[in-house]
Amino acid sequence: MVQARLLLAITLHARGEAMEAADMMHAAVDLAIEIGLNLRSFAVYHGQGNPWVEESLRRTWWELYVMDGYLAALHKRPFFKSNTVQSEVLLPCEEVVYSSAGYLPQPPSLEQFDMRLFTDEAIQFSSFAYRIEAARILARVLAVAGTQNEDQVQVVDNALAGWIHNLPRTKVDVVNVYNMVDEILFQGHMIIQCATIYLHLPRSDLLNTLPVTANIVCAERGRHMSPASTQHSHSVKATNASKELANLAAVRVPVQKHTPFFVCGLVLGAIVQLSACSVNAGSEQHRDRITLIIGLLKSLSSTWAISGHVLLEVKKVASEVLHTSTTQQGGPTYDSGMSVQNNNSWLSMLNMVETQEFHGLMHLEPIYPGSS
Repeated sequence: MVQARLLLAITLHARGEAMEAADMMHAAVDLAIEIGLNLRSFAVYHGQGNPWVEESLRRTWWELYVMDGYLAALHKRPFFKSNTVQSEVLLPCEEVVYSSAGYLPQPPSLEQFDMRLFTDEAIQFSSFAYRIEAARILARVLAVAGTQNEDQVQVVDNALAGWIHNLPRTKVDVVNVYNMVDEILFQGHMIIQCATIYLHLPRSDLLNTLPVTANIVCAERGRHMSPASTQHSHSVKATNASKELANLAAVRVPVQKHTPFFVCGLVLGAIVQLSACSVNAGSEQHRDRITLIIGLLKSLSSTWAISGHVLLEVKKVASEVLHTSTTQQGGPTYDSGMSVQNNNSWLSMLNMVETQEFHGLMHLEPIYPGSS
């Protein structure tokens, strides 16, 4: 039932039914904690001596943990429930090992993973483990989202940078030794870059370059969460993170392989790139990244309904921003040249998980019995 609710939550999100997805995720997490899925003993006790069943149960908890973190970030919550309980579950193995149904190695613990840089013990950790660590860092970003303490922000920023620098050589690139995209590692990189934007964008001056900045990605017009002297640093870090998201979008892989949550990552990247494009008067590099993001959203829309709706709104504002940035050279920012009425809809879409505008927009048949 936990697995079913988890999959349904992902599907509801991909259909654009944000509130229903959140409710279903909450139900999955509550049930998982109730039955003790977060305890190390659960997989052993219920695995019936089958190592693949045990691995499946471990993966269920950690997948739930990562997805719970995704939705918490999209809903701009300061925490997610699966991160408020002790996670004793051993870490999953590599996807290729699990899917081959061959010998499963002894799973490492979270404690072993955390101490990997300080011991001589040579343990190979899976991409799943690094994805879990990315979600744990995202939890720390959410916890400091509203703080004005730059020291606390810097500590979390160090953790974000450390995730990338401490990857083993085989995990630096999302394309593995078999010349295939490691989708689990891909998601880890995506989480880190999105978390970087969540941390730095509200503290930067980028949002003031957009036509309307109300109700968008944890920020409001004129509301700065850092001293003016540090805004440029935050802007640079948010812009670099959006560039890395664009680089992930450039990886050639069938879009069906990507999580539907990548749509939200692309939207974050688009917001920052559009802001940077406004500042730099339509710089070609920003325009090219925006074009890439729009193209991938178009491709993803054939699989995930949510992408199609976001695509229309991103294209609309991109057209206006790019047109204005090439015709107005009097300064880096602009405001009243756009119609607030025309821009409210796309800003609401970009902030999609806080609105109910998606409700009823999909016009799809119910995907589970009794739905309405």
